[in-house]
Order: sequence, then C-alpha cells, then structure tokens
Amino acid sequence: MSENPTKSSAPANNQNVLIVIVIAMLGVIALMMFFNMQKGNSGSPVSSSSDQERLLALRKSIEAKELELKAQGIAIPADTSSINELSQRISKDAMSLRDNVENIQQALSSKESALMKAKADLAALKRTFDNTNNEAAKMRSQLIALEGQQANISILREEVESLKLQIAQRDKQIEELNKRPNSDTVDQFRASLNETMLTNEQLNKRIAELEAQAANALSSTEAESLRAQINELIPENEQLRLELQKLRADNDYDSLYAKSAEELRPEAARLYADLEKLEGLTPDQLEAAYMKISMEHNAHMIRSVRFKTGSSDVSWNVLSSIKDTITTAKKDSFFLVVGYASKTGNADNNKILSAKRSVTIASIVKHLKGGTGTRAVYLGQTDRFATNQPLENQICEIWELRK
Repeated sequence: MSENPTKSSAPANNQNVLIVIVIAMLGVIALMMFFNMQKGNSGSPVSSSSDQERLLALRKSIEAKELELKAQGIAIPADTSSINELSQRISKDAMSLRDNVENIQQALSSKESALMKAKADLAALKRTFDNTNNEAAKMRSQLIALEGQQANISILREEVESLKLQIAQRDKQIEELNKRPNSDTVDQFRASLNETMLTNEQLNKRIAELEAQAANALSSTEAESLRAQINELIPENEQLRLELQKLRADNDYDSLYAKSAEELRPEAARLYADLEKLEGLTPDQLEAAYMKISMEHNAHMIRSVRFKTGSSDVSWNVLSSIKDTITTAKKDSFFLVVGYASKTGNADNNKILSAKRSVTIASIVKHLKGGTGTRAVYLGQTDRFATNQPLENQICEIWELRK
C-alpha cells in the first residue's frame, strides 16, 4: 500500500519535465524568429538557409516530443498563451538590452568628446602662457638695456661735473701763478688744463652720443610705460601659470594618486608603512626616525612644501625651489610625495584637499623629471610637525628613493 504514491508521482514528474522541454524549445524558436526579424529590419536577409534548417530540426524535435508524450498518455494543453507570453517577454528583454547598449555607446561618445575638448583647451592655454612669457622677456630685455644706457649717462654727467670743478680749481691756480714771475709753472698748469679740457670735450661728445641713442631707443616716459605694462602682466602671467598647473594636476590625478599602499611599488609601500608609525614623536625622535629611514631604505626627504589654509596652489618661488631640487637628483630615482593635513576642520575635506596638494607637487615633479617614477599619497591628519601650530602640519614632503 505504501508504494502506490511513489508510482503515481513518477509519471507526473516525467510529464512536468517533458512539458518544460517542449516550452524551452518553443522559446528558442521564438528567439530565433525575433533575431531573424531584427536582421530583416537592418537591411539583411530575413533568414538564411542554415537558420531554416535549424528551425526545421527544432520543429521535428518538438513534434517527436509531442508524439512521445501522447504515447505515454500525456496531453499537451491547447492553450499556448504561456508560451506566447514567454516569447513576448524574451523579445521585450532583447529590445531593452539593445536600447541599453545604444545608450551606453552614446554616453561613451559624449565623454570622449568632452575629453578631447579639455585637451584642446589645455593646449590653447599653454600656448597663451608661452606667448605671454616671451613678450614679458622681450620687454624686460628692452628695459634692462635702457636702464644701462641711462646709468652710463648719469656716470658721465657726474664725471663732467667733477672735471668742471677741477677746471675751476686750475683756473684759480693759474691766476695765482700769473702773479708770479715763474713761467715754467704757469706753462705746466696750462698744459694740465688743456688736457683736462680735452677730456671734458670727449666726455661731452660721448654724452651726446648716448643721449642720441637713448632718444632713438626709448624715452623715459616710454620706459616707465613698459615697466608699468610688465607689472600689469605679472599677475596675469601668474594666474595663467596657476591655471596651467591645476589643469596638469587634474589630468595627472588618476595616474599619480595612490589610494592605498597596495598601489605603490614595494620599496615605496615600505616607506609609507614606516612613516605611518611616527605619530606622537618629539622633534628629536622624529629626526632620528628620518635618519633611520634614510639608512634602511636609502630614502631621503629632499623638500617640504607648506600650503595656505584651503589652498593647493604652488607659488613661483616654491616652484623654482622644487625645480632646483629635482634637477640635481639622480635620474633613476623614484619620488614619493606624501601629503599631510592638520587636525583642524573636517577630516573628509582635509583628505580631499591634501590629496590635491600632493598630486599638484607630484605633477610638477613628473614634468620636471619625466618618466613614470613619481606617485602621490595621503598619510592622514597629524600634529607631528607642530602641536600648537596647525599651519605647520599642512604640508607635503618629497621623498627620493635612490637605487
């Protein structure tokens, strides 16, 4: 009596499996018909001979399964609405998938256009920056030449005045000597006077030549105008340099910034790990720790750059000092720029700002050095450099790892 439920459930299970197989095959046919319709809409033939053969083979297989079900006494329901619904869902999903692919392609095309425009803007800004520098250099050269000429004129005028005083003194001496009967002394003074007057004449001639050159070159008013133009160009030139610096840093951000030590070279990751351990040390202990790092890793802190609150800009003087440092470093050295933030303010905002600062310095190092041996990291908020002066902790350190 207990075996009857098992025997009755076996045919039911077989029936369900066969019905599922038939539905799956009908779904495959529907998919093939859908893709054939898509090919027809795109201008290609509706169906190839190989597709027709596969459809015929599937239909024969379905008919064979139907005969097998009928032989077992299993009737397939006449209502095929579930199969139609399945086919419609499959068609709808396929069309939705195609729309998604088209949307993604459009988004990629838009991003590529924006990237090309940004690169073009960067190139145009660099050309403007270079042209401005060239014009400023020409004006400085003209001003230096004019100032040199004016200085020479002033010196010669002072010599002329000095000679006039000497002539006056000699005249006085001659008058006194004329009262005496000694003609030799008078002749001696007269010869000296003639020599002095000749020298005075030559100096006056030279002054006239220099004044003529100065008149042909630039007047004092024009010189002052040039000096004023240069002074007006200096802030604009500095602003252009900062904008170019920011564009370069933004462009280099993804390739230079390491979000964690795992993205660094092994030797740089070891340096990062040792620097993390130095929080809470006294100045003397910190100096000793830096010396130990230099000996163990052949890593040297070659430049420290401080930043104003809320700013990631690098001034012209700081840029020059970084250039002097990098140009004297070894060509095969690796540079790690470590950014710190003070413990004042929001921690998340400090991390973002310090990352920008370290990438800005790393971008400058990269363009001075060339190659790929430069990375930037953010170590965290700190007071290791000064416990009572937050500005002293808003810094980036440039570490050189020598081979």
